[in-house]
Amino acid sequence: MKHTHRILFLLTVLLLSFQGCAGKSSQQAHLQNLGNGICQDTVTGQMWQIEKGPISTSLEDAEQYARNLKLGGYNDWRLPTVNELYDLNYYFDLFLVGDCNLDRKGSYWSSEKDGTGKAGAWEIGASQCDPSREYSTSTIGYIRAVRP
Repeated sequence: MKHTHRILFLLTVLLLSFQGCAGKSSQQAHLQNLGNGICQDTVTGQMWQIEKGPISTSLEDAEQYARNLKLGGYNDWRLPTVNELYDLNYYFDLFLVGDCNLDRKGSYWSSEKDGTGKAGAWEIGASQCDPSREYSTSTIGYIRAVRP
């Protein structure tokens, strides 16, 4: 009988801790609007350009735009990796974006450390309760720079 009460107690605690499909996270936001066109990730320190850059049809043009970007007193901007773009979208999925409103519609350019890059988007998958994203490639994309 003791074990039954413990199990019921544990199940109750678990059920109360779940937010549900549409629930907002009680975790602290990971993005903070710095007020200068930049949102900063409070965990990693990375900074994201708020306004998406122009549409580009080539990786070279996208990389050049990011390299030449001077925003918030910084000039060491670059294209994010595919995984960094995933993490950014994941913050939005979990409502961890604080006061940062980034337009994420469309495809965006990414660049990997090995020199390869592509345009694409992390689109929400079939399950709306647990965010699952699938990468969909494109031939054109917007530019959103990140630093460092």
